[in-house]
Amino acid sequence: PMSESLTTPLAAAGYVFSILVMIFLPRIVVWTERVTVSVALLCAVSLFLPLSPELFLLSLYIQFFCCCFMIGFETGIIVNLLSEKTALLHVTVAYAPAILIPALLQNDFIKTPFWIFRLFAVIACVMQMYFYFRLPGKSWPRYVKKTDNLVCPKNLFAGVYLMVGLTALMTLFSISISETIAHGVFTTFLSSAFYCICVYSLWRFKGINPIRCAFVLIGMSALGFVFAIALPYIPALSLPACILLGAGFTGLAIQSFYGVLMAKRYPSRFIAAGFIGLCLVAVLVHAVLLELLRDSPVLMHTAYLVVSVALVVIFFMVMPYLLYTFRGRTLQDIIGIVAEETDEGETAAAESVYIKQAASVIEPEQAEAAASMDDNPHAMRMKNLTRHTFSDLTPREYELADCIMRGLHRAEISREMGIKPDTISKYRKSIYSKLGISKQHELFALAEQLERNPADK
Repeated sequence: PMSESLTTPLAAAGYVFSILVMIFLPRIVVWTERVTVSVALLCAVSLFLPLSPELFLLSLYIQFFCCCFMIGFETGIIVNLLSEKTALLHVTVAYAPAILIPALLQNDFIKTPFWIFRLFAVIACVMQMYFYFRLPGKSWPRYVKKTDNLVCPKNLFAGVYLMVGLTALMTLFSISISETIAHGVFTTFLSSAFYCICVYSLWRFKGINPIRCAFVLIGMSALGFVFAIALPYIPALSLPACILLGAGFTGLAIQSFYGVLMAKRYPSRFIAAGFIGLCLVAVLVHAVLLELLRDSPVLMHTAYLVVSVALVVIFFMVMPYLLYTFRGRTLQDIIGIVAEETDEGETAAAESVYIKQAASVIEPEQAEAAASMDDNPHAMRMKNLTRHTFSDLTPREYELADCIMRGLHRAEISREMGIKPDTISKYRKSIYSKLGISKQHELFALAEQLERNPADK
């Protein structure tokens, strides 16, 4: 019998306090988790005692606050203490049963007595306590300082933050829709747990990048909102819509892994705190939208669809930076051939002449291949690239290519490399000319293809 008028501020307080601790006292996060989970365990055990109604309710509220308080710290531990592989294992295999338990507790198909719910709470607290006491209590990564002269990749950070906020909002939308459908919550959570296992299995056994899987999941969730709009006309789409909406919940679960990649580029104390803050903002925005559009479900579902489509577009823009960071190899590491450095003022002209001279020498076999592939410029360009028809990049050009693919703006590149903006343009033009490309996304595609097929280098 918990009151929503109390649970909402308690949840907000738990999130806010966890954010403040992660920003100002990050080194006590592990110890704070140990104390908090111990309190939560005592509250869970007390539910088995013959308490008065007031004490019973107080115990529930304290346990609820502790759980919300620990959510923020969990994100901080994932971002700051776990490796990329361990973080992926956590947000997929570990989250799958965690998502499955709420599905079973819906009492849709299997009636769950309250004592089983209390037992679940005790077991969960015991497992968390074991985990947190196994973590090093005094170890915490060093955050970046101004004196380190590290440049924050704003394209990557801004894109991921925006993506996290919209994903949290879309997940709340999904739950709101599933609550209006018979067996909807059970279906949504069950499908989400299944998607978690699928993401891990595809990555572990097929080598499919989990970031690409997450992009597909977000697209599936957007399709689920299309189904939701059609529900008044086609009621049979209700459960399929819930199955698709569960993909968005899995997409949110993977967000902490992006924080690990961000910390790899720029270890900031605000990464995990920013994630939790954006989730809190998403809760508030969702509450406002529910009040404004409560009497117009079609308009509400349309607004949900607009947000999900915007998320798909943003994810598509940010995904190359995440993939490049996850692979962890620069273009120079992949190609392994470095040309001699030339004078910055003569770089563009000299390289342009070199490229024109190289292009004028075409073997008969190459000419025949070019004639047969005139209708497919992209295929021709990629075939030329894999046949060594591009020139070797200089160390400075490799450095600029790395800055671009890390998500740095022009001003940030100028600061990191110590060169003028005009020189950046010359280097960029030279890189594109040597590699036979014309756009930035082609640079990402080339790096990924060369790493996927080492024999093509």
